[in-house]
Amino acid sequence: MQTRNRAFRRHHMKRLKTKRSRYNNAAYSWPEGANIGKAYHTPCPCSCWMCGHQRFHHGMNMQEVTARAKYQD
Repeated sequence: MQTRNRAFRRHHMKRLKTKRSRYNNAAYSWPEGANIGKAYHTPCPCSCWMCGHQRFHHGMNMQEVTARAKYQD
């Protein structure tokens, strides 16, 4: 297994910051510093019904419903 040292973590941080700097919520006018850092740590822009947790807004998905139905009487 590969060692996960500081260089490994920095590589992935740079890779994800580059990827997430192209997100719509990464910058309001121009992607710089703190905005890219916020998008790197929290890629989900908000907690509305479109962006937020699916189970919170819409309930369990079909796979979870059928799995739970198998074990109930």
